[in-house]
Amino acid sequence: MSTGKRTRNSSIELLRILAMLMIVTSHCVMFSDLNVLSWQFSVNKVLIETFLYSGGKIGVVSFFAISAWFLTDQGGVRAGLRRVWILEREMLFWSLVLSTVTAISQHERLSSSLIVQSLFPTVTALWWYPTAYAVFLLFFPFLSCSLKSLDRTMHGALCVIMFVLWTVVDMVMPLSGVGLHGGDVFSFIYIYTLITYYRWHMQPLGGKQAWAMLVGGYAFIAIGAIAGGLVFQKIGKLPKLQVYLGSVEFRLPVLMVGIALFVLFSRKEFHSGIINTVAASTFGVYLISEYPTMRQWIWHSTLVEFVIKNNAPIIFGLLILLACVVFISCSLLDQVRALLFSLILDRHRGRWFDALYEYVSSRRHNAIQTDLRR
Repeated sequence: MSTGKRTRNSSIELLRILAMLMIVTSHCVMFSDLNVLSWQFSVNKVLIETFLYSGGKIGVVSFFAISAWFLTDQGGVRAGLRRVWILEREMLFWSLVLSTVTAISQHERLSSSLIVQSLFPTVTALWWYPTAYAVFLLFFPFLSCSLKSLDRTMHGALCVIMFVLWTVVDMVMPLSGVGLHGGDVFSFIYIYTLITYYRWHMQPLGGKQAWAMLVGGYAFIAIGAIAGGLVFQKIGKLPKLQVYLGSVEFRLPVLMVGIALFVLFSRKEFHSGIINTVAASTFGVYLISEYPTMRQWIWHSTLVEFVIKNNAPIIFGLLILLACVVFISCSLLDQVRALLFSLILDRHRGRWFDALYEYVSSRRHNAIQTDLRR
C-alpha cells in the first residue's frame, strides 16, 4: 500500500465512498423496474424518494466538492491537462474491457454507436460525469485565476447572481430560459465558484451549522416527496413533482445536504489504508456500473427483480443492501485494474504525458524564437 494512500485524510475518503454508494443506490431506484413514482402513497415511498432517489445528485455534489476543495490551491494548464490524461486512461481501460465483455456475452447489445463511444469515451460522453469533469479540468486553470483576481465582494456578488439565477429562479420557475440543464460542466463551474468562495473568504462552518444544513436539506426533500405524493395520489398526474427538489445537483436542498456532508467529514481526520484503498476504486465503481450494457444487466438481474417484485416492508433496507453488493463487486474488479496499472503504467505515472507536453512546449518555444529572429 502506497504512502500516499496512508497520508490521505481517510475521513474525506470515507465521504468519497459514501457519495459513490449514494449514487449507486439512486441508480438502483432509477434504472431498475422499481417505478417508485407510481406507487401509492406510503412510508416506504417517501423514504426511498427522500434518501435514495435524491442520493444520486447529493452524491455528485459531495464527490465533486472533494475534488473542488483540493483544486482551489492548485492550478496551471499543464496540471489540468495531466489530470485529464490520467482520467482518460481509466475510462478507456473500462470502456474497452466492458465492450469486449459485451461482445462475448451480449453481442446483440453491442451496437455500432456503442463501439464508437467505447473507443472515444470522453468526447462521446459515454459517461456524463467524467466527460463533464474532464471539460471542467481544461477550463479550471483559467477559471481559478479569474476567481482569484476577484476580491471578496466581487466573488460574493458572482455567487449571489449564480445562486439566484440557477437555484432560486429554477426552483420557482423551472421552465425559465436561465436555468441550468444539470449533468454537465456548467453545474461543476457553479459548484466550484461556491466552494472557492467558502474556502477563500468565509469562516469554516461549525458542526452545528453543518448538521442544520443537512437536516434542513433533507427536510425540504421530504416535504417535497410528501406533497408531491399526495398530489399524485389525488390527480394521478405530475409524478416527477415528488422528486423535483432532489433531482438536480444545483437545487437548494441538494446543495445543502451535499456541502454539509463535505463540511462534516472534512472536520474530522484519521488515517486508514483500507478506507483509502477502497476510496481509490470509487471512480471505477461508477464506470463499471454505469456502462450501458452493465447498467442494464445489473439493475435487471434476477436478484434485483426478486426484491422489487416482492415489495417487502423492508424494501428500503434491501435496496441499500443491493447497492452495497454492487459497490463491493465493482470495487473488487477495479482493484484488479489498479493492480495491472501499478505493474504496467503507474511505475512512472504520467510519464508519457510529460514527454509529450515537453515535446510540444519545446516545439512551440522554438517556433516563437524563430519568429522573433525574423
